Amino acid sequence: MKGGDGSAEKKGKGSGGRAGRRVISDADRQYGRLTVFRRKVDRALDLIAGAARPLGVAVSGGKDSTVVLHLVRRVYPDAVAGFFHSGAELQDTLDWIEATPNVQTIPAGGGGLIELCKANGYWGHTPESDHPQVVDFGEALIYQPATAFIRRNRLATVALGLRAGESGGRRMSAQVRGTRYDVGYMSERVGWNVQHLCPIQWWTEDDVWAYIAVHDLTYNAAYDKMAAMGMTRKEQRISTLLGTDAAAYGRYVFLKRLDLELWNRLVAEFPLLLKYV
Repeated sequence: MKGGDGSAEKKGKGSGGRAGRRVISDADRQYGRLTVFRRKVDRALDLIAGAARPLGVAVSGGKDSTVVLHLVRRVYPDAVAGFFHSGAELQDTLDWIEATPNVQTIPAGGGGLIELCKANGYWGHTPESDHPQVVDFGEALIYQPATAFIRRNRLATVALGLRAGESGGRRMSAQVRGTRYDVGYMSERVGWNVQHLCPIQWWTEDDVWAYIAVHDLTYNAAYDKMAAMGMTRKEQRISTLLGTDAAAYGRYVFLKRLDLELWNRLVAEFPLLLKYV
């Protein structure tokens, strides 16, 4: 299905503007004109058109969910999006959310990421209780807000910006589940069948940036800042800021330059972070 374009392609807060775009190249625009790439786009649009409705999109402010949201709104212009707010987001991410129409912001469970870590003794913080819990961060940051999003909008399908190439685990999951699959635990929570749809499951990073370039999409300005710092595309991630991945991949070194206010807030609560910069 070749859909029309039902969503705004605009520049403004969160885009960095054309002049400041460092992450996109002329090669992305050239690749985006090739037949092999257009076939991938048509395949993604067909998957979206064939999904059960109502259909919503989970967005993170990252490049992949930016593309999925645009693809979905080419087919269903009024599709709702949900942003699960951890309470510790880059300001550029929040700016992108604010600039994007029809996005519902749903807070994480347990008071958010910072409060969960403080209350239960993570990152060197003294627990607030004599019996701190082992926190299920997936439950608090993803499953609880996702349940609220699905219930609020009576969704049958949630489209995600997951790609197999992001990790070995995601590739294995993609091979087993495919691009559309039932989500049993979520169906049990809400009382009706819910599916996940991953329309760019087999896209590459270059595919994603080519789509953004060809459609001149507003994207998270943090990517241009990361590119300006010399980070490769593989290193550029919009991810949870108090996770072990951030430490392991050296993201705290860059966080200071990406969002000094957020960095100062996190360090004030968790001085242990200083050992990673």
